[in-house]
Amino acid sequence: MVQDNQQELPFKGAKYFAGSDHQVGILLLHAYTGSTRDMNLLGRLLNRQGYSVLIPLFSGHDTQDIRNVLNYSPRIWQQEAHSALEWLLQQGFKQVFVFGLSMGGVLAGDLLSLHRYPLAGGGVFNAPLVTKEPIDISQAFMNLGEKLARIRGEQADYMEEYDHILAGHWQQMAELEQIKQEIQPRLPQVNLPFYIGQSGQDELIDPQDAYLLKAHLSQAEVDFHYFPYNTHSIPTNPKRHDFDQSVLAFLQALT
Repeated sequence: MVQDNQQELPFKGAKYFAGSDHQVGILLLHAYTGSTRDMNLLGRLLNRQGYSVLIPLFSGHDTQDIRNVLNYSPRIWQQEAHSALEWLLQQGFKQVFVFGLSMGGVLAGDLLSLHRYPLAGGGVFNAPLVTKEPIDISQAFMNLGEKLARIRGEQADYMEEYDHILAGHWQQMAELEQIKQEIQPRLPQVNLPFYIGQSGQDELIDPQDAYLLKAHLSQAEVDFHYFPYNTHSIPTNPKRHDFDQSVLAFLQALT
């Protein structure tokens, strides 16, 4: 049974679905500019199998004003991911897994590549963890910001601040690149079961970069899945059945 135990969580805006057997805990990390809704469908699917699922909300997200995202550094989100994992590890599960979508996948890769955490495995969905070129989602970010401003009736103000907002976004992307550069040298030492899911119709990152990540994980037990007809936010895609089942099969084989 799904339980939304919000009152027990030390994290504002997080979702927690308590599992029926309390043996396995799963941390799901959402995307840049996203929210817990990115992972809600997958989280509930996993919870119906008995798993306990925590979906934290990164500061500044789940907002109707894109400028709120710019009030926080990716370093803060990195620490929030660590705090969420540390809380989950304190709950007494026999096994804990970590997965992330897009930027959440970068932060999941950070956690999975640190030997100080006793993890059973995890993985990433459409995550720019190892990329041929620096991340460039500026057009999508600014378009989303304009769309939200138009809904608020503040499109003129948004256009006046356009250059300032874009500069703030690029600063965040530079910080995220720094985090990636710190993680990448650790990836060849990862020896955990590692799931990679990549959409062939990804509109934000190069789908071929997923193969670069796979190559870096030279000691990991990589479970690689390529979904040719899916788009970037694969956990919310209408045709996500194959993706859902692949994540579930990955977990069931290990638990």
